[in-house]
Amino acid sequence: MANEPLRSIHIGTGGRGVWPIEIVTADENWQPVALVDVNEAFLERAREKTGLDESACFSSLAEAAKAVEADVALICTPTETHAPFARMGFEAGLHVLVEKGMTTSLDLAKELVKEADENGVKFCVAQNYRYQPIQQTMKKILDEETYGTPAIIDLIHHRYRPNPHTLNYLDAMIWDMSCHHFDNLSFWFGPVQTVIARTFNTPWSKYDYDSGVYAIFEYENEAVCNYGLTHCAQNNLYHLLIQTDKGTLRAYDVNGIEFQPTGGGERETIELVSLPRSEQLVINALRDYIREGIEPGISGRNNLQTLALCQATGDAASLNAPVKVADLLKE
Repeated sequence: MANEPLRSIHIGTGGRGVWPIEIVTADENWQPVALVDVNEAFLERAREKTGLDESACFSSLAEAAKAVEADVALICTPTETHAPFARMGFEAGLHVLVEKGMTTSLDLAKELVKEADENGVKFCVAQNYRYQPIQQTMKKILDEETYGTPAIIDLIHHRYRPNPHTLNYLDAMIWDMSCHHFDNLSFWFGPVQTVIARTFNTPWSKYDYDSGVYAIFEYENEAVCNYGLTHCAQNNLYHLLIQTDKGTLRAYDVNGIEFQPTGGGERETIELVSLPRSEQLVINALRDYIREGIEPGISGRNNLQTLALCQATGDAASLNAPVKVADLLKE
């Protein structure tokens, strides 16, 4: 059994639902057995890619789970729908991977993690950014402390996303995109202690809710992060600065990762590690979790730290007051 392919049901086969199909159809460790979508055009393209026929296509996960023998549900649908689909998977005895973010509520995320355990299945969130070369290289050099101990972090991501699409709900930018940033930051620096935040919109924004957020995170290790995300920017911009006791690490707007020693010394370019596609590493981590019990950083349980920071950021903005992240994780 351990060497047999994991049989996957794909829920959501267009948009972000394309990548799991691309990965598993090229991976001998996986076998797609069913496709779930309400969009016939998406289903047709997915059938062509997987070689499945119309009898393997369904409009609901519940129907698919009853009709086919499967091991895993791979869910790539809007964030607000992740919980009901995940629960259908749990109840059918399926391991579950959902696209980021897990949910739009920390309390709901806690419930899902508990329900997965109660049903004896593995649960993961596709936070693929942490498996990209910049993130993995940064983690390595921070752990080795070759370039010093971090104290000041600036992470700013301006996004030109003029049309809300499915992101037209309260704090959508946080639950949908900040979750990637927060997962990376937690991966690098550990838990955040306290959050202060403000959300805002621009005069030209088409979003009904605020589509930008600025926040300050105080980490348990005493580092401080200046964080910003907008979906209402006029152009895309992403930069990351990490100031340590030895100098400054810079990424995204330079080649690789750049280090400049304190006082303006000669800059050094740090070569990025070579890695497979990040989504492949997500699927590999899920496989190892199911087959070998190796819990990855993207497990539902570990992802609660990321969701807690999402919740704390939204709460801090709405309350106009600091929020302690650990308080939100208490049962």
